[in-house]
Amino acid sequence: MIKIEGLGASIIATLLSALIFSFLLHTLNSRVWGVFIPMQRDLGNLSNTNRRILSFAGYVLAILITTFLRVSLGISGVVSGLLLGFLGALIDTCFRDNIIENITKENKE
Repeated sequence: MIKIEGLGASIIATLLSALIFSFLLHTLNSRVWGVFIPMQRDLGNLSNTNRRILSFAGYVLAILITTFLRVSLGISGVVSGLLLGFLGALIDTCFRDNIIENITKENKE
């Protein structure tokens, strides 16, 4: 059995987590509750520069939160990757940069 540890495990966990949570958050937003629609509407009214700054700040904050929890709680690389993937998917959903939403848009056009 292949054992992946360290940075590789964190990267793989982050990518898989981001993809899975993007799908789940897109499904919740579009088909179930529409939780992010008011936030997406408000963020959509901002200029592109402000949206980029807020998005970048969100990613920096997500990395800082993940790093802080990893250091203070001693969580593993896989768990920190899962957390970072979730936070990244949450940011993407808020700013309508969700990979699942973009794929479904391209297929409809």
